[in-house]
Order: sequence, then structure tokens, then C-alpha cells
Amino acid sequence: MTTSIRDIAYQLRQSQLIALADETGWSVAADPTSDTAVAQLLTLRPLIPTGLRPTVVIQNTDQLGLYVAKVPDIAYDLVEFAENPLTVVYDQGKNVSAQLWSTGEPASSAGEIAVRRSLSADVQRLIGSFGRGLLTIPFESLRLPAEAEAIGKEHFGTLPAMPRKPRIMRLGINGEVSFIRK
Repeated sequence: MTTSIRDIAYQLRQSQLIALADETGWSVAADPTSDTAVAQLLTLRPLIPTGLRPTVVIQNTDQLGLYVAKVPDIAYDLVEFAENPLTVVYDQGKNVSAQLWSTGEPASSAGEIAVRRSLSADVQRLIGSFGRGLLTIPFESLRLPAEAEAIGKEHFGTLPAMPRKPRIMRLGINGEVSFIRK
């Protein structure tokens, strides 16, 4: 029997981690406001492929304001009309556990937050049911590392035949754009 979206959302609210499959491959997800869940999730940080960072996955552009202190006007159009996965790094994050910035990040990235709108209808429904975005450790692969497999209680979502690596860009408060990965 497969676990329902409602049950997965309940597990996330109980600070449990889940393995999440979407258009970019596997990741492990947690409630971004739970100190316990975020601390446990960040134990997987050493397994992240080079150049990636913990990312908040949102349902739609309406949720940008929940996680970004000052959202540049251009951000809504960039995120809304992205047809391929796009991770945007913003200068000032909010409404996430302070654990995210207190472990191992260089001082230059303290307070920054990476956000990606999911293109997967199933993941969007899960986020809608949960009521807020999901903090993820992305692996961008068809397989979860063994440590990640052990830590995720449930698996949710559908893997594509070939994951698409998201573009990663930095968007400054005044709309300055620079690409980290094209």
C-alpha cells in the first residue's frame, strides 16, 4: 500500500524526513521550520554534489515571500515562467530554522537561501497539503546515497527517465543576476 499525500504531510509535521523524487532526481526533504528535522537533514550535507546547496522547494511563486525577506520584482516572473528547473539563490532568507545557517557555511553565504519551484504536479500537491515549502538536500541522481536512504522514512514522487539538472542563479536585492550553473 502506498502512503497518501496526507500521511506524508503528517510525517513532515512530526519532524520526519522523506525521500523525494521529482524532475531533478532524488533529494531528502524536511519541514524547514523544524530545528530537529533541519539538523538531521544537514547531516547529509557532505553527500551533496559539488556546487549544490540545501534548497527550499515551493509549490508556486506565491510562496516566494514566505522564504525571501526582500523579493526582487523580477523574481516572480523568473520563477513563474521557468519551463526547466531553476534554483534561485536570494540574499536574505527567512522562516526557516536557524540551523540552516549555523553549520559549516562560509560567512559570505550566511542568510542566503536557495529556492526552486517544483515542476512536478505530485510534489506541488504534497507542498500544498503540507502548507509550506520543503527544505531539501538535492542529489540530482537516479539513486539515493545509502546514508540518505537510511534517514528517509518514506519515499514520495516519481523519477523521470533522466533527471534534469536545474540552472542555478543568484538574484540580488536590486535585481542583479549572475549564473552559478547554466
